[in-house]
Amino acid sequence: MAQDVNSIKISEDFQNTSLSRVLRILKNKYDLKIAYDDALITGTTVTGSFRDKPVTEFLNNILQNKGIDYQLLNDKIILIPKEVNLDLNTPSLFDITVFGLVQDATTGESLPNALVSIDGLNRGVITNKDGYFSLPQVPTDTSTIVVNYLGYKKEVIKLQPGNSKQTLKIMMQESALDLSEFTVVDNKHTTVKYGDEISQITIDPNNLSALPSLGELDIFRSLQFLPGIGGSDETSSALTIRNSPSAHNLVLFDGFTIYRLDHFFGVFSAINADAVRDIQVYKGGYGAKYGGRVSGVVDITGTTGNFNEPHYSFGINLLSARMSANLPFASGRGAIHISGRRAYTDIIRSNLFENLYSNYRNKSNQVSQQAFGGVASENDFIRPDFHFYDLNFKASYKISTRDIISLSLYQGKDNLDTDFDIVTRSDPNNPGSIDQIDSYQESADWGNTGVGFIWSRNWNRRYYSSIQAAYSEHFFDYFYNDERRNQTGDLTNLYEVNRNNSVKDFQFNFRNEITLGSKHNINAGINLSNLEVYSLTNIRDMMGSTGGGGNINPTQRGNIFSAYISDNLLLSQKLQIRIGGRYSLTDVSNEGYFSQRLAFIYRLTPHLELKATTGRYYQIMREEVYDDPFSNSENGWNLAFDKNEPGRRRLPVMESDHYIAGFQYEKNDLTFDVEYYRKKVSGLTEYNISHVYDPNRQLRSPEQNITQGSSDIEGIDLLLQKRFGNYQGWIAYTRSQALNRFDNINGNELYASREDQRNELKLVNIVELPQWNFSATWIYGSGKPFYRPAINLIRNNQGEVINYEVLNNQKRVERLPDYHRLDISVALKFENEHMKGEIGLSILNLYNRTNIHSKRLKRDEIERAISGDPNTLFPTDLYRNIVLLDRTPSIFLNLNF
Repeated sequence: MAQDVNSIKISEDFQNTSLSRVLRILKNKYDLKIAYDDALITGTTVTGSFRDKPVTEFLNNILQNKGIDYQLLNDKIILIPKEVNLDLNTPSLFDITVFGLVQDATTGESLPNALVSIDGLNRGVITNKDGYFSLPQVPTDTSTIVVNYLGYKKEVIKLQPGNSKQTLKIMMQESALDLSEFTVVDNKHTTVKYGDEISQITIDPNNLSALPSLGELDIFRSLQFLPGIGGSDETSSALTIRNSPSAHNLVLFDGFTIYRLDHFFGVFSAINADAVRDIQVYKGGYGAKYGGRVSGVVDITGTTGNFNEPHYSFGINLLSARMSANLPFASGRGAIHISGRRAYTDIIRSNLFENLYSNYRNKSNQVSQQAFGGVASENDFIRPDFHFYDLNFKASYKISTRDIISLSLYQGKDNLDTDFDIVTRSDPNNPGSIDQIDSYQESADWGNTGVGFIWSRNWNRRYYSSIQAAYSEHFFDYFYNDERRNQTGDLTNLYEVNRNNSVKDFQFNFRNEITLGSKHNINAGINLSNLEVYSLTNIRDMMGSTGGGGNINPTQRGNIFSAYISDNLLLSQKLQIRIGGRYSLTDVSNEGYFSQRLAFIYRLTPHLELKATTGRYYQIMREEVYDDPFSNSENGWNLAFDKNEPGRRRLPVMESDHYIAGFQYEKNDLTFDVEYYRKKVSGLTEYNISHVYDPNRQLRSPEQNITQGSSDIEGIDLLLQKRFGNYQGWIAYTRSQALNRFDNINGNELYASREDQRNELKLVNIVELPQWNFSATWIYGSGKPFYRPAINLIRNNQGEVINYEVLNNQKRVERLPDYHRLDISVALKFENEHMKGEIGLSILNLYNRTNIHSKRLKRDEIERAISGDPNTLFPTDLYRNIVLLDRTPSIFLNLNF
């Protein structure tokens, strides 16, 4: 039986304690039932010493002069605002421009990319990086302004005559569910939202923890649930945007470039989700302020911190642990964010780690099949030393009401070392009958470092500018050695790969946002880039070594100057045109590059818009693709070079033309978006390596062929998203085709690119209850291409196979089996007066589908059979399937203080 509220006595001491914390103490310690709107109590503090105070007297004291009242209803306390009389005046101004700032009500952080619109017109603008906005063509100074931001409750502001010329300060409250008997008002929000530009889409990072994962919220892998971003590989965080590889996309974090997107060979994203405030994805046709890539853009804004009060978090799963702290300083004028994450796989090797490492091993071309799946005793030899870590630091300081500076630092690194021997015996029961010994050694180190400094100033309501200096560094060092010795210790076979690739990238940006009248919103700026790339690959075998990347000097340097301007022109209430251009000069070639931009958005009805855009894009810092059937050599970065100079090969600047058209319907928590896209990409480069038999030496040696090519990509993206109460979900579908044409490959004929997946369907379902989160996702992808190179068996006069060669410039394209998997996740939420948290379970590939990632040549079996091993028969099928993860469970714990 519930106790009488008036019989409860409160004894507490508070010193500048937030009202939200006081209410949590009342609920958890005194078992009071309280309902309230978070926005009502935000920013309110309590100070005082209370002894044996009845509940009503205690509430009267702490709510005095706070603008808050309460009601008692059946022993439940309901907080309400004090009654005020609204002065409803008739409009005094028409066709005005409204200026404002959007911030997080709890932390004081500015909210970038919030959508600010006019109620009833469904037309609006987005806030800039510092949360400022300028909304033109507002009908009157009594109109209603609506502000939406993913993961936050919608804010509705009715303008008042006489105040329309003031800068609005809009405080938004996160819309997380309360665990009390009552829920907070207006919790409806969606996880996926389209931006104000064509092909711009965003996803709520705070809501991604509900999705199934390998133990923790993963930024890049979560983006794979969006239409047009490949998601049919649970062991890769790569961003294949509209059939283009990750290296064709620009990935920015607080202004500096992230060159490698993963930890653990693709299993985890390089960016810790705790460090992310906002994510904007441009799948194509992006504006003139972005350049340097030919496919898409992922622009990430880091967490600023908390300007009001400290906040901490901790998370752990079966592979890694992470912590973060958000701290105010300088009396609320500054905020600091610190976060770190580390894998403990070098200390504790869980079953999940063993499965993931085995999966990476299976993808590798080098290691013997027996080394990771044939005999258990041999599998015991593989004990890798592996771990990764990343660190984030960001400090922001408000110099004045107009100026803010921020410093963002990032460092992430992976380290893998392993070596083992495989002994082949003529008599398995006789330890002394050694026939041959295969020795394997592999090491890989890679990482990213980033530094970004920004000084932004809101000069007035029509002019905003920012100055940014950024530095990015990436390195990848890979070494692989495979030696075979006979029973006397003589070297009978050798294959060694040494790959080194690094990038140093200095950037300076000056950006300006100018509002002219009520029709023009102009963006203009300049960018200076200084780039240095080191790229060297050496392959060594019994016949010697080859490599060098085609240049005498493996270090390349270049500078790029770019200037851009664009105008968002409102021709009418229904028609919006965006026109712009970007011009780049570089010393890597003797040419300048002009990139035009043009977009149209026509609002047919308040809920239906038509859209189309086109643009040209160039990429000077570009990827070189290594295709070697015998090695696991990773692709590498290099600078384009399009001049005649002794000792340097020509590497063209990549170029792409985008054509996009579609429509979007949005009403009553329903979104339906369709976009057709076409891309033509030229300037592709591939290092195509064949292994050719030399009859004079009776040995096989690698032969490198540098080829140039192009790609023609076409497809359609569809997204259907709906929310019903506590349920939300979406269906994403992509139908596409991507064809390549390379010199000296398949006679210069068209063939399917590696990213040519014709159909991909994703179903996402999320249910959020006060104490539980449930989610289930299902992904289907039609079969990806597999390249089967030509293999010639070399026979002696007796017809016996004595060797073989692999001609990689003759490829037969086959299709792998269709891919599909079901993932589920469940999480229990809990809280007390000190913290909130969740503990949960995710299961990937619930029904244990056998999905084929690729195929690998059975090189070891072939060579053993050729060498006359009596225990090895010549394989009838020269390839083995590389299988992705089977059913994989993972548990996680997340805490917030």
